[in-house]
Amino acid sequence: MIVEPAQDAGAVTTRRETILIGRHPASQVVLRDRTVSRRHAIVTRTPAGFVINDQSSLNAIFIGDPPVRVSSAILRHGDEIRLGAARLRVEIPGELGRVAEAPVADVSAVPTLTERRPAPEALRAVLARTPLFRAFGEEDWGAFLSGYAREDGLHVEYFRPGETICEAGKYQLSLCLLLRGAVDARTPEHDGTALVIASYRPGDFFGLIEAKRALPRAATLVAVSEAAVFHVPRHQIRYVEHNAAARALLAARYKEEAWRVMAAQLDLFEGVPPAFVAELMDRSEILFFDKAGLTIAKQGTVGDSFYIVRDGFAQVTRADGGSERVLAYLRAGEFFGEMALLEGKPLGASVVTAGKAEVVKITRSDFAELCGKHPEVERRIREIAAKRKEAAEHVTPELSEDLRKWGQGYIQADALLVMDLELCIKCDLCVQACETLHGESRLIRRGMQLGKYLVPSACRHCDDPLCMFACPTAAIQRRPEGEIFIEYDLCVGCGACAIACPYDNIAMIETGKFDAAQARKQSAIPDRQFFRPYPVPKHEEGQGGWLQRLGLLKPASVRPAEPEGGHDPAHPVPPRYPIKCDLCDGLPYMGCVHACPTGAAVRVDPRTLLKETGLVSIGTRIKKAEAV
Repeated sequence: MIVEPAQDAGAVTTRRETILIGRHPASQVVLRDRTVSRRHAIVTRTPAGFVINDQSSLNAIFIGDPPVRVSSAILRHGDEIRLGAARLRVEIPGELGRVAEAPVADVSAVPTLTERRPAPEALRAVLARTPLFRAFGEEDWGAFLSGYAREDGLHVEYFRPGETICEAGKYQLSLCLLLRGAVDARTPEHDGTALVIASYRPGDFFGLIEAKRALPRAATLVAVSEAAVFHVPRHQIRYVEHNAAARALLAARYKEEAWRVMAAQLDLFEGVPPAFVAELMDRSEILFFDKAGLTIAKQGTVGDSFYIVRDGFAQVTRADGGSERVLAYLRAGEFFGEMALLEGKPLGASVVTAGKAEVVKITRSDFAELCGKHPEVERRIREIAAKRKEAAEHVTPELSEDLRKWGQGYIQADALLVMDLELCIKCDLCVQACETLHGESRLIRRGMQLGKYLVPSACRHCDDPLCMFACPTAAIQRRPEGEIFIEYDLCVGCGACAIACPYDNIAMIETGKFDAAQARKQSAIPDRQFFRPYPVPKHEEGQGGWLQRLGLLKPASVRPAEPEGGHDPAHPVPPRYPIKCDLCDGLPYMGCVHACPTGAAVRVDPRTLLKETGLVSIGTRIKKAEAV
């Protein structure tokens, strides 16, 4: 039923399996309103019910009262949908509206799964009983099982009662589906006792937010009884999202887990009852921004919401006398828009994205209710706001310009290599050490200067690692300490990471050079097993001269050498491997820092450097594992 616009009001009846809603005349539901995109949304009938999916529309989809923004959702009879200024009401006839409740995994069927990699047929039989996979059709199963055949990361793990599945603070970038038993999510209290914040039963899934955003676990997961957990690696979640109903369930859970992580780790919500936090979660909206420079809040406008940076970074700017001054950067856990609501004044500064970001938006009425019922929350907010205001008053034009420059990727680093120019004697030993260890130096002694510090070109172990998200095989991973490294056993040498890195800090190196560098590490530490690809035949190292390199001379056929280190002979050897600064993973030292004779080269957290130079934002922060 179309409620608005008035010119289109009335009932629209269709029995199609797929319904296009939009401004385009070919749509099954046509809405002649400029706020509606030409292809705004698609409704698909699935075994789990009718699912609506946003089609990258300009003004998004909102469902419910109060309206909640969604990208995908399962529709129920009576739901109100908003597409821009248009309003629709869902009316599902009795037969179509009767959707059987999604069963959980049948415990009696699970004991047949005793292997890490069960047979596809047995796995399908169990997964099909869970809500996440219940609506899968043959096409969905074909895509998923094809990925299962290729990807060893899709597997089942078994746990005894009391065993830890994953610890808080550790990186486990996989979606977990509980097939058998019970699992508790626990977070330690201040007195050392554990608090159960969530309980999972067969058919439940968890870990979505950590897998999607490459975050450490927010809570420790413990098996309460004999448990079987199916792991879906981050890069394989797309095979689950291939199904519309599963995609809707994941979207709803993403919001739930995002709030749970945020509320558990932020001091702002300390003492607020979980029930009230759950109400806020239902009424809030999560805004997604995929690039820098997008305006979240504009200076001078009337503030109508309270915002919390859930992930990513935001830049605070103030227009003053025709010029714009950068005041601070907000990291995950920091908030803005509070004083406009508390004092009823227009926003005193603009907030724009400084990269990819997720922001939780809480309405004025919900914010007032939060502060009214929990005065300690308002007190904390006012204290932080006062410190932020004081810090902003000391930002000179020079400091503002430095902050603007630091927004170009440096603020997102977890571990920066910096050189103290007062100590550096330009001996270049740091570059030589890096070249010896990696085959080619991934340290280039030039870059931005901040005070007496030079930030050379080297991997920053970003908070939002685009290289990790681009890797199709999950070869780029993050250690519990925060460092990003390459698991070469999984690497296929595609170069996607090098293309994705916006700072040109990943290089592709010939396999021969790479292997020689790995051999030097092996000789330095014999008891440490470093990854070694197949030794490349000499003719493939370019020894045929320039004629061969130009393709004018074909090399003789040479049989590949046997692998070293016990690697699988079927493992393909790409012509090139990616290299980056991995903080000299596997070595007891960092080559560049170890080789510096004056102590000029050091690895620091950018917050430490910003604090030392006076360029630091004020506020709480979701704490991530610190880099080495």
